[in-house]
Amino acid sequence: MGSPKLKVAFLVGSDSSSTRHSIAAVCSLPGVEPVGVLLDTEVPSFKRRRKNLLRNIRANGWSYPLSRIVGAISAATSAAVNHAAVSRTEVKKVLKEAFPDRCFSLPELGQKYGVPIHAVGNLNSPNAIRVLAECGADLGIVLGTRILKPGTFSVPRLGCINLHKGKVPEYRGMPPGFWELYDGASSAGVTVHFVDKGLDTGDIVANGSVAIQKTETPDTLLEKLHVEGSRALASAVASIRDGTASPQPQAKCESKPRSKPTRKEEAQLRQRLPHWMKRGGASSIVRNLYILFVYYSGLYFIVRQWHRLSRSRGAIFLHHRVNDYSRDPLTVDPETFAAQLLAISKRYPVSPTDAIVDRILTNKPLPPTTVAIHFDDCYRDILTNGAPILKALRIPACAFINSGFIDTSRTFAHDDAKYPFTFDMLRSSDLQAWSNQGFEVGAHTVNHVDLGNIAVEAANQEIVQCGQDLEKLIGKPVYLFSFPFGRKDNITAQTRQIVQTAGYTALFSAQDGFIGPRTNPFDIPRGGANHEASPVYCLLQIEGLTLSQLAAKFRGR
Repeated sequence: MGSPKLKVAFLVGSDSSSTRHSIAAVCSLPGVEPVGVLLDTEVPSFKRRRKNLLRNIRANGWSYPLSRIVGAISAATSAAVNHAAVSRTEVKKVLKEAFPDRCFSLPELGQKYGVPIHAVGNLNSPNAIRVLAECGADLGIVLGTRILKPGTFSVPRLGCINLHKGKVPEYRGMPPGFWELYDGASSAGVTVHFVDKGLDTGDIVANGSVAIQKTETPDTLLEKLHVEGSRALASAVASIRDGTASPQPQAKCESKPRSKPTRKEEAQLRQRLPHWMKRGGASSIVRNLYILFVYYSGLYFIVRQWHRLSRSRGAIFLHHRVNDYSRDPLTVDPETFAAQLLAISKRYPVSPTDAIVDRILTNKPLPPTTVAIHFDDCYRDILTNGAPILKALRIPACAFINSGFIDTSRTFAHDDAKYPFTFDMLRSSDLQAWSNQGFEVGAHTVNHVDLGNIAVEAANQEIVQCGQDLEKLIGKPVYLFSFPFGRKDNITAQTRQIVQTAGYTALFSAQDGFIGPRTNPFDIPRGGANHEASPVYCLLQIEGLTLSQLAAKFRGR
């Protein structure tokens, strides 16, 4: 008979994607038996909230309560916007069809691994201690909880280990990622340590680190720490299972644990990191209230009905990446992408791009308002994360590919300049899989060059060669072309003529606009979408009702 399995119980503070990822990393280990997940569900008491408020007022001044009120209103209105056009239940159904092996909640995770989920209130309560004892765990694994008392963390036979997203002892406390950037550190760490009476002071079982890039923010760094933390946690549990763990005492450190930064400290870091986008606030409230008013007042429906009387009208949504970690203007996360497509497909006809181009070329009207979905560049996650959602909703899409990035580890210049992530590029087999699933392929130059700023001979090579490369890979003709960067000054009359002479039937930009009866097939506009574009915002965008679109009209664009 083999060795008995290591029984583990998880003590968690919230149902989050990072928590689920860490639990799954441990549950996937051979020789490990998960016996329970204890979820802290206690709501802070009025006394505790009052104490926290007074402490924050002392640290930040009397403007702190106002900032909290603004933040609460912003969060509430954002939640209302996010659920205005589609329900969470509908989106979840699409995601489960698209990704049947992924878990989007703790109950789903528990069902997958056969682990009971216990909502226990306070993890230090007698009820939580009783449930933990009944689990019969050899080892407790602590993920993002309140400070645990000995009565809780000493229940498992081997005690509890904690995943701390910071290097100890220098970065005990919280929040993860912030203070490393504030201090100008070159790297940030994760630590798996045994839980004792102190705050993040127990013996170290495993650790790891991630390099800090010049374009890092606390948000991007935290995403990286989530991934490294799951890896380190699985390594620590495996060593304990095998009996090879050698816990090391922490070095002595006289400094106090880190705590939540003051508003002044956060402002100081933002000043040093101008690329760190600030979300929420008064401007967010105004935008959210405007969106809710236009949608629920009936104005959106009136304009939509008016546009239905149009002779011909179309809108193209342009995406680049689909992932859940690089939340930036070129990325949409899978959940938001599913919600966007669901909202759009319930209200508008979604068409393949070649059908739209055919109608433009033959001067046949489009059913108002026809929508198409596009991707630019060469990111692999459009296949791994985007295609399953498109297939679940039976929505066509076209990917415009830079052929010189296929099967390489190259990175785009715009990514190097702005983002601290390395994005996987499509492989030949990926592009073939994309095409074989019925999705369209278009050309986007070989090397993602600015066609408005290179010699005619070089432009000709980039345009012609890209189409030829792609045709060889997918075994189908490539008739569609989009030019990189997509603004008016990124293409010239000469390069536009090269596109036409090369045999392409349509040319797409990234200038916001709509397809109409007089649309030039070699000047077809597209509008961008990303993770901040809620489903209802996309609906307003299709009707030309967003604040930015109205402002552009006012400026005469």
